[in-house]
Amino acid sequence: MSTALPATKTAAPLRAATQPFALDFDRAAFERLNAQPGPSIAYRTLFSPHANLPVSLCNWCKARDIPPRRLVKTAHERGGRSEKILFGLSDGYAIETVLIRRHDGYTACISSQVGCAFACRFCASGQAGLKRNLSPGEIVEQIVRLGPRVNRIVFMGIGEPLNNYANVLAAIRILREREGMAFPTSGITISTIGIPKALKALREEHLRINLTISLHATTQETRAALIPGAARHDIGEVVARSLSWAERHNRIATFVYLILPGINDTRADLDRLSSMFAGQLARINLMRWNPVDGIALKRTDDHTLSAFRDGLEKAGIPVVVRDTQGRDIAAACGQLWLRDLKGLRVGTRKLVDEQNYLT
Repeated sequence: MSTALPATKTAAPLRAATQPFALDFDRAAFERLNAQPGPSIAYRTLFSPHANLPVSLCNWCKARDIPPRRLVKTAHERGGRSEKILFGLSDGYAIETVLIRRHDGYTACISSQVGCAFACRFCASGQAGLKRNLSPGEIVEQIVRLGPRVNRIVFMGIGEPLNNYANVLAAIRILREREGMAFPTSGITISTIGIPKALKALREEHLRINLTISLHATTQETRAALIPGAARHDIGEVVARSLSWAERHNRIATFVYLILPGINDTRADLDRLSSMFAGQLARINLMRWNPVDGIALKRTDDHTLSAFRDGLEKAGIPVVVRDTQGRDIAAACGQLWLRDLKGLRVGTRKLVDEQNYLT
């Protein structure tokens, strides 16, 4: 008998785009602005992580009537190996960004949208629907504000990155610019449910990034129940497009499989998962569910997790049991909520005096 899944909520309409600010500009756009009358600066100055921005940057922005920064840090919570930062936006919402300490550096788990349209049944981020896309600069600023200790970036925060394709790719190109932050794309991972049209486009991009697919099912029926927003995306096409990307770039695609008791944890599921990826440029990340308030699911037991791992290994498929960080501060995968500037969850209440937050 299958476990009942919680009901979904309808996404709200997208909001209008906001005025561009300094971190929205790629180098070509910056050079055009820099050539205008007034003070000039080096492109890398735009990405200063200092709490007090350089005078030269402030003067440059003032002369061109361009805000130097968009995000406002409204809360900072520290756990054992993770930190969670709440960044306020000018439209009254706030996104969550997570910094994770590793033995060889720090990973930034960043958001790409204000809310999410796909309403995954196991995730907090889509409970309020999708409000709008983040701009390239709003994505980049999350990294800038965390500072130079970040050496890996994962698009695993709030939002579906391939549903904000143009802005996410623009942000990655800004991050990698040698005259700017010079962040290596090999340290950047896009985590996505897998939108076939976007995966097709991503295959043709000349970017040496990493790709992680949130699969979570082996049949179309189960995946549509777990990820209602992806119901029209055929699971076979999602897998095929992802493996085509892997072959084109000669890079292993990672497929995340969240084992949920009574939903996707049968022997038949294991057999189908093995047949999907045996002999392919793929690895499987097995995960337990991270509890989310108001969602009635269960965490799988050790026996089932071990059976899936052993079965995949026997099929010759690289497999990792992923132990996510941040549960002590509700910052683990699936636990990030869309919030307002007061830190209150959007979706459990209406945004109070929304117009008063606009700038």
